[in-house]
Amino acid sequence: MRLIKEQQSPVSANELVACEHLSQRDFGCVWHHHPEHEIFFLLRGGTERWIGDKMAPLKAGLPHDFRNDRKGRQAGVEWILVQFRPNLFGEEWMQYSSVSAIRRLLDRARLGLEFRGDTRKQAAAILHKMPKAHGLRRMALLIEFLELAASSDDLKEIATPGFHATTDAHTSDRIGNVVAHIKANLGKPLYVPELAALAGLSESAFSRLFKKCTGRSVPQYFNELRIARAARLLAETDESVKQIAHQCGYPTAAYFHRQFQRHQELPPLAYREAIRRHA
Repeated sequence: MRLIKEQQSPVSANELVACEHLSQRDFGCVWHHHPEHEIFFLLRGGTERWIGDKMAPLKAGLPHDFRNDRKGRQAGVEWILVQFRPNLFGEEWMQYSSVSAIRRLLDRARLGLEFRGDTRKQAAAILHKMPKAHGLRRMALLIEFLELAASSDDLKEIATPGFHATTDAHTSDRIGNVVAHIKANLGKPLYVPELAALAGLSESAFSRLFKKCTGRSVPQYFNELRIARAARLLAETDESVKQIAHQCGYPTAAYFHRQFQRHQELPPLAYREAIRRHA
């Protein structure tokens, strides 16, 4: 059973960037994915969002499923939606050092990015202009938006890295190989000495490099990946919590239950039910 629906692209063959200013009772979508990059700016309404494996209250100004409950439908929702294809800029152009920051930004965006602080205000000003702009003017505004985001420290990743299980192309090769090994063996016991040997480093040097590349300690990374895999299995299969706990390397269902609820703020079965309400 696969619950994540692929959404048809709104970007036409002769269009560079799709942009709409929408206002209606609800978002009219289910939990879905699509290959296009998407910028979502909420102007009014909405009650919660799903990005990857994370459910959270929906706040105005956030960049997948968006939900408006019955009470919220009385007031309706209003948002600006921007979408563009991954190959919009072309491979050759993306290799130039002057746009390397944008390339890294788009890599990070696989997990969803929340805009905060002054960046959020500046981004909003750009997005308000986009629906009425067309052609190269809209393209120029998109580049302005991406340049702002790429140079900002006010962006926060939303989903867990393991939910979209792809090794970052810009991570150290040594750590990239280790991450691939971890992802291939999540259901088995994993130990730092074994991983350090795989990277050809001492345990202390490996731990430092791993945290530098991933932003997490090795145990934190293990647990986040396992929880993320469990979230995907809960979403896409009918397997029991006990079966999923075993597949993800947890010794008991009770221990898995505690870890999952601490990380996702929902017990496993409640998480599955919430996902399926959106499907």
